[in-house]
Amino acid sequence: MDAPRALAAARAALAEAAAELAAAGARPEQVATTVAAHRALGFIPVREKLRRTGEGFLLGALLATRDGDVLDPGRIVRASRQVLPGHQSASAQERRALRQTALDSGFDEGETLVLDSRAIPLDDPEAMRAERGPLVLRETESGELEVLVRWIPTAPDSALRPLAAYLAERVDLARGALVAARAESEHP
Repeated sequence: MDAPRALAAARAALAEAAAELAAAGARPEQVATTVAAHRALGFIPVREKLRRTGEGFLLGALLATRDGDVLDPGRIVRASRQVLPGHQSASAQERRALRQTALDSGFDEGETLVLDSRAIPLDDPEAMRAERGPLVLRETESGELEVLVRWIPTAPDSALRPLAAYLAERVDLARGALVAARAESEHP
């Protein structure tokens, strides 16, 4: 398969996986970017905010959109007002502040946000060949070009998995989690 066809097939598979999850009742994660604190009109202080940029379904190392775009997930946070008593480490305080910033930015309580994700260039074969993130374009042993998943960030190219198999596994896991959550809510 040539590069454009392999990338088009990957985009279609990602869109199909997102559609399957949506049809199964999965709630998409919100994609947001951090807007740094700044001054409006040169003198009015504006605190750091999170800006909603889209939504997608988290499939392990990938965040797939309904359009077939794919993102390398950034930080993941759940918007909440959870306050824990007692002494907290600096990192716990930072996470709590980030959860509060999500609420202050207009996200709903309990909503999952994926912050500062990086778009993976599915439309650029050369960039995909040079990619070192979770989704790459490589030549297989048979000489075909294929889109593969690096499901562990430090994994070598020898550990890459075919995208279709990876997505099938992740969609099945998500469906199982949805069925279990429904069963638990019906029989507490």
